[in-house]
Amino acid sequence: MTALLLIIAALIALVGYAFGTKAGRSRYEQIERGARKAWNGPEARKGRARLQKLAKENAKKIDKAVRH
Repeated sequence: MTALLLIIAALIALVGYAFGTKAGRSRYEQIERGARKAWNGPEARKGRARLQKLAKENAKKIDKAVRH
């Protein structure tokens, strides 16, 4: 009887785990799509380009400030 209850409990846990991971994966993919959309959006692209330009323009100043 105890072994049967243990097997049933393990099967219930396995089924719960399987359904939970499927739901979790779906939500993860939804979040990932949103993050990619935000990252590749026009405002984010402009911001990254502006930051890259600023870093290139001030690289020597930044290096000098960090070293002294």
